[in-house]
Amino acid sequence: MRYTNLNSFQTIRKVVTTSGTPEVLAPQMTAITIAFNNNWTTATPTTKDTITDSGSGFLVGGFQEGDLITISGSTSNDGTYEIYSVRAGTITLTKSGILTTELAGDIVIVTSVKGIPVSDGVKVVIKAESDNTGTITIADTSDKALNTNSSYFNNYPLAGGESVELYIKNLNAIWMDATSSGDGVEVIFER
Repeated sequence: MRYTNLNSFQTIRKVVTTSGTPEVLAPQMTAITIAFNNNWTTATPTTKDTITDSGSGFLVGGFQEGDLITISGSTSNDGTYEIYSVRAGTITLTKSGILTTELAGDIVIVTSVKGIPVSDGVKVVIKAESDNTGTITIADTSDKALNTNSSYFNNYPLAGGESVELYIKNLNAIWMDATSSGDGVEVIFER
């Protein structure tokens, strides 16, 4: 089967950080490469604050303009912020002077509050990456997605290269886990 991503969506890559700890499929990333920049000065009072990722994971993580995101794990910037624009390595916020400048190094978690809404008639294809070393489990709750849950009716187990097609309203309705840390999926949107 050939997959075609719709123009309005970026293909999303999601990796299970720790096997046995289910993660929501909606945009979320955990990294030690995230830094915070308070760009406000008296000379440039309208320059918006930025969050940077030297690993350039924001677009592949699924973050989009207009998203509300929560930050946790930082030294001084935990909270909720609105995204003005997103590039691979930079999230620009809608405001200036709200962040505290902070270097990368902490284990920071960035999570989309609203997930990614999916329009009627659009199917979500979740494809296990072909180089996965274990099995990915997909379900509608974190308990069901847990990789040790072996009930056939509770989750969709996916070996490398396998996929499942779902009609859902939002990516935050789906959870995933893996039998091997670092295994992941690609999320593709089709009409």
